[in-house]
Amino acid sequence: MSRETATQLDEAPDEDLVFAPEDDIPARDSREVWRVLAVDDDKGFQDTTALSLRHTRILGRPIQLVQAYSLAEAARCLAQDRDFAVILADVVMETEDAGLRLVKGVRETLGLFEPRIVLLTGQPGFAPVSRIMEEYDLNDYCLKSDLARRGLKQVLTGAIRGYKQLRDLATARKGLQLIIESSSRLAAARSIDDLARGALIEISRLLRVAPEGIVCVEVPSASTVMASDCSVAAEAIVVRAEGRFETFVGAPLQALPDSRVRGLIEQALSGRIAIEISDAQVVFLPREEAHADYAIFLETGRTLEPAELELLNVFATNVSRGFGNVALISRLDRLAFEDSLLGIPNKTALRREIERLRLTGNGRGSNLLLFDVDNYSGLSDALGPDFTDRLLRMITARLQSFFPAPALVTRVNEDIFGIVGHDAQVNLARAGEVFATPIELEDSSYPLTACYAEIPLDTEHPDAPSLKRAAWRTLQQAKRRGGGQGERWNPTIELESGLRYRLHSQLLGAVDRGELHLVYQPQVELASGRIVGAEALLRWSPPSGPVPPDQFIPVAENSALIHSIGRFVVEQACTAIRRLDADGARALVISVNVSGRQLDRDSFIEEVHSVCASHGISPTRLGLEVTETSAVTAFEGAVSGLGAHRRLGGKVAIDDFGTGMASLKYLQTLPFDYLKIDRSFVSRLGDDEQGGQIARMIIELGRSLGVTVIAEGVETEAQAGWLRRAGCHLAQGWLFGRPVVLEQFAECLRNQGRGA
Repeated sequence: MSRETATQLDEAPDEDLVFAPEDDIPARDSREVWRVLAVDDDKGFQDTTALSLRHTRILGRPIQLVQAYSLAEAARCLAQDRDFAVILADVVMETEDAGLRLVKGVRETLGLFEPRIVLLTGQPGFAPVSRIMEEYDLNDYCLKSDLARRGLKQVLTGAIRGYKQLRDLATARKGLQLIIESSSRLAAARSIDDLARGALIEISRLLRVAPEGIVCVEVPSASTVMASDCSVAAEAIVVRAEGRFETFVGAPLQALPDSRVRGLIEQALSGRIAIEISDAQVVFLPREEAHADYAIFLETGRTLEPAELELLNVFATNVSRGFGNVALISRLDRLAFEDSLLGIPNKTALRREIERLRLTGNGRGSNLLLFDVDNYSGLSDALGPDFTDRLLRMITARLQSFFPAPALVTRVNEDIFGIVGHDAQVNLARAGEVFATPIELEDSSYPLTACYAEIPLDTEHPDAPSLKRAAWRTLQQAKRRGGGQGERWNPTIELESGLRYRLHSQLLGAVDRGELHLVYQPQVELASGRIVGAEALLRWSPPSGPVPPDQFIPVAENSALIHSIGRFVVEQACTAIRRLDADGARALVISVNVSGRQLDRDSFIEEVHSVCASHGISPTRLGLEVTETSAVTAFEGAVSGLGAHRRLGGKVAIDDFGTGMASLKYLQTLPFDYLKIDRSFVSRLGDDEQGGQIARMIIELGRSLGVTVIAEGVETEAQAGWLRRAGCHLAQGWLFGRPVVLEQFAECLRNQGRGA
C-alpha cells in the first residue's frame, strides 16, 4: 500500500513510527514467532501489554510485539509489513472511531483477512458489543478492565489459533494450485535432466525459497563387484544441481565436498526415506514409481510447517510418476531405436531422423548414404558369426570416425549401414575412403570393400520409407557394377514414380466405379476371447486384379484423393454399424484409419460427425486410428481434430506405436484412448528378447498413461498367451480372424452369440 493510501485511513498529522519489540527477542522469521501489532494511544496500557507478554509462548512460539500509538502509525506500519497474526486495537484514539476505521482499512483497503483482530475499549457501552461483532470481522471485543480477569494470553491464544487455521487453509489452497500448475509444466519435460531441473524449481516455488539444491539418482555401480547375495551395488550420481552445487552435475555424490549435504542424501537413499531438518529438506522418490531411487535435497533455511510438508508429499508423488514416465519413454526409445549388437541407432532410428530433418526444414543440404559391406555373407560362412560380429564392431568404429557427430551412423540390415548428415561430410567421396586401409583385427589385416549410394534428403519423396526405397534402388544399381562401387541417386532410375502415376490415374473414379470396399478384422478381449470391436481395412479390386494396400494407400494419402476415399470409408463403416446393430451387436466399435493429410484439413472431423449423424450413428461407435508418425507430422490438426472426436465420446488409437517418432511431449498432448503395439514387435515374441522387452514396455506405458493397449498381428497362441500374461488388453490378428467382408464378420458375431 502506498503512503497516500495509508494516510487515507486518517487525516491526523503523521507521527514518527514507533516499534517496541521485546529487548530479548530478536526480529526473526514470522514462521518462528507470532507477531502481534498493538495499536493504542495510551502509553501506560502499551507498557503494561509489553510487560505481560514478555517471555510469553503460545502454541510453542514466542510473541514478537510491535506497537503503534495512533491510527496513522498503524497504517504506515501495515503498509510496509502485513505479516501479523493478531492486531490489538483500541476503539478510541485520535478519533472516537479510530479503531473501527482501522478494522475497515485492514479488511477492505488492504484486503487482509487472515490476521485476527481483537478490539479493545476503555469506555463500556460506547460501541455496543453485539452490533460491532455482527458488522465487523473481529475475533474478540472486550473491555480493557476485563483483560485482567480473562487474561491477555487466553485472548491471544484464541486469536492466534484462528489465524493459524486460516493461514493453513490459504497455504494449502495456494499450494495445491501451484502443484496443479507445476504438474502441467513438468509434463512437457522430455528428459531426466529437464525433469530434474523442473522439479528443483517447482519445489522452490512451492516452498517460496531459492532453488538451491541437488537431484541425485542411484544407478548400478560400474566399479563394484556383485555382492554375494546377487544384489548389484549402486552409487549415487548428481543428475541436476542449482545454486552453489551447480558445478557437480554428472559427478558422483561422493565428489560433493559438503559432508553434511552428502550425508543427508546418502541417508535418504540408503534408508529410502524423506528427511526433514531445521534448514533443509530431502525428498525421496522411490523406484516403484520413479523407476529408480531419487533424492532431492533443497536448502530451505527454515523449518517447514505441517501444511507445507503435506503439500510436499503430494508434489513428490506427482514428480515420482513424472520420472517414471520419462524413464519408461527413454527405455522404450533405446529398445526400439537401438541395434542390440552394435549399440548404435537402428533402421527405425534412421527413419525417425530422416523424418525429423525433413519436418524441421533441415533436410536441404543433407544426404542419406547407404553403405553395404561386400562379401559379408562369405566372410560369415568362412570365419563364423562370432568373428563377423567383432568385425562389424570394428567397421562401426571406422564409420563413426569417418562420419562423426552430428552425422548419424545407423545399422539398417545385417551388413548395411545408413548414414545421415550434411552433404559436405556425408557423400560418395568420403564413403570411398572408409576402406582405403584394411581393418586390423586379432593381429590380422582384412582388406574390405563396400558399395554405397547417396541420395539428398530434399527430394520429392513423400516420406522416409519412400526415400529409403529410392536409396536402396540406387544401391542395387551400384552393386550391379561390382564391388567397391558408389552411385548417386538419379530420378531416371525411379521406376516407382511411373507406377505411382499409373496408380493415381486408376484410383481416380475408383469410388464411383465400385472398386473399393472394406473388410473387417476382429479385435478381441484377451481375457475372455470375445470380439469387442473391429478395424475396417480398405481394399481395391479393379478389373485388372487386386492391388495391395501398401501400394495404393500411400498414393492416395499423398494426393487429394484421400479426402473422397476417406469419406467413403467412414460412410461404409457407418453402414456396417447399422447392419451390425440390426443383428444385436450394439456395443461394438468399428475403427477406421486416418492419415495426417486428412487431419490437416480443418473440416475433417466435422465431416466425419456429419456422416455419422446422417446414418443415425453416435460418434461413440466410430473409432479413429492414426499412425504415430502421422500424428506427429500433422500434430496441431491431430490434437484439435482427435480431441473434438473424443469430446463427443469417440475413441482414438495411436497405430504402429514404437516405430514412429513420438516423444513424451507428444504423448502427453495427443488425445488418445488406445496404444497399438506394432506387428513387428509382436511377431518377435518368444524368439527375440528385444521384441518382448519393447512389447512389455509399451504395455507398461499404456498402464502408466491409463490407456488400453491393443496388439496387432497376433498369429500364434504362444504370442497371445505371452500378451495375456503381460497384461495386454486387446488383440487382433490371424489367430482370431482374418479381415473379412461384412457378412462374414456378422456371422462371426452371431456364432459368438450362440457360443460357437
